[in-house]
Amino acid sequence: MTPSFFSPEHVHVMSNHFPVTLSLLVPPILLAGIFFRRGSILAVGFSLGLLADLTTPIVMQSGESAHTRFEMSEIKPPLDEEGDIAAEMHEDMAEKASKFLYLLGFACIAGLLLLKFRPAWSSGAAWVVILISLGAAFFSVQSAILGGRIRHPEFRLPANSKPDDTRND
Repeated sequence: MTPSFFSPEHVHVMSNHFPVTLSLLVPPILLAGIFFRRGSILAVGFSLGLLADLTTPIVMQSGESAHTRFEMSEIKPPLDEEGDIAAEMHEDMAEKASKFLYLLGFACIAGLLLLKFRPAWSSGAAWVVILISLGAAFFSVQSAILGGRIRHPEFRLPANSKPDDTRND
């Protein structure tokens, strides 16, 4: 089997950065728009949040397709047990993130409409979008961390440690 540049797993790895990065960029941009009282800066923040929302279905679908290909042993080498567990956890966290990202998109559309038709209300909309974006960023980053553990053992926790293990090295 010849690897394809546009296989689901490649599309997923290429596109998954957009929702994560954009949801992290939206809050500081909107805060700058509120602070400087600039509708143009708010428009950029709302637009980037909307872009994060619009890329989410591509990321979700390509990830689901890649996971199916792993399960059907179409991708070699197959996942080890820890990679398979990480894939399931990654999928669960991505589902949570997607709900926030879709909500972020709707809130950004509302923010853009308010910016156009009720500019005085756009600051309030920006605060709502900031809160939603922080939730989306939290779950997106968690999903990204778990996604990295699927194929990269160096990103996994050592076998003899627990997540809450504190060491004084």
